[in-house]
Amino acid sequence: MSLFTFNPKSDRIALAHKRLADAYRRVPGAEIPIVEPGARAPIPDGIDLEKLDDFDRLLHDAAAWANGLAAGDNDWPPMINTLCGVVFVAEAFGCEIVYSEGNVAWTKPVTMDIADVWKIKPMKVGESPLIRRLSQWIDYAQRKLGTDVPMWTMDLQCPFSVAAHVVEPTELLAGCISDPKAVHHLCQMVTDFSIEHMRQHLAEMEHPCFPGRNFPSISENVGICIADDTPLIMLSPQMYREFSLPYNNQLGEAFGGVHVHSCGDYRHNIDNLLQITNVRSIQAHAGPGEFPLPETGSEDCPFNRARRKVACFVDTNGLARGHYRTDARRHYSEYVLPRVFSGDTTGIILQSCGTGDGVPDTNAALAWTRREVGKRKTNT
Repeated sequence: MSLFTFNPKSDRIALAHKRLADAYRRVPGAEIPIVEPGARAPIPDGIDLEKLDDFDRLLHDAAAWANGLAAGDNDWPPMINTLCGVVFVAEAFGCEIVYSEGNVAWTKPVTMDIADVWKIKPMKVGESPLIRRLSQWIDYAQRKLGTDVPMWTMDLQCPFSVAAHVVEPTELLAGCISDPKAVHHLCQMVTDFSIEHMRQHLAEMEHPCFPGRNFPSISENVGICIADDTPLIMLSPQMYREFSLPYNNQLGEAFGGVHVHSCGDYRHNIDNLLQITNVRSIQAHAGPGEFPLPETGSEDCPFNRARRKVACFVDTNGLARGHYRTDARRHYSEYVLPRVFSGDTTGIILQSCGTGDGVPDTNAALAWTRREVGKRKTNT
């Protein structure tokens, strides 16, 4: 008996795929996808240690999330969850995995001395515990659930972010000045490993969806997600060009497209980000508390340069809302939507306003956001 309560070939899911495909291609005049990842099911993020040893529980949660995504008027197509990949490559380079409250996985650095990177060698691809467990989960899920519903491709951490796990971060940043050859050596090793690992990961899935984790995803191969938080936030534009851009370029070349996730305010590095080979889209946690949007689409600023070149996934969270924290609708009606609609909306993908402020659940959030977008389209 199938755990799914929806038809993967339904017209509504096909429509969601089309809207997203048009957005990622930046088709002029296309419908703006309105998406909500948390529809009717808690988002299974992090790494649940108990479920890593109990694939039936992981299977139940993955099916429940897919069912929730398919249950409403949602342009986020259902998919089968994999595992959050923040620590996967770092573990293969020798980092010890530690878990904080809520099963959030992080690492202990391999070394406190940048000079030690010349001694570090990664495990063979596929042999580290979490990467091996991910492969086992993919095989199990495909046998139990079939392949009509795609699997959510994992997020690949950018090489400099992985380097900041392997070497204590302050030491790594200091090493960019004191021992740049060592930093480049480590970043190149991570890049080579990451490309081989991602190719293996994609080959294991009969029906992957892209870009993958952090983004609403489709069956068409539009490129992969890279998580670029550490360098985009921590490095100056000059340092980013030297220590991050060359390695992200190799990922873009290898996979034909990259979609860049980063938390925080990375506006100072957007122009660098736009130089990544085959960059296709960016994600912004929009709001006065995290990633401020320009007041108008005509303002000469990095975000507006980005929205004219790549697709933009505009989402939000409690931190991003800032002083609108408990006012989901006001945050969108007074801040996000006026700024989004002040310029060309080609390639915009918009998350719903979220719950709170009289919005009881995610389906209500989707409906309210869709109505407000419709009004603004009518008035433009």
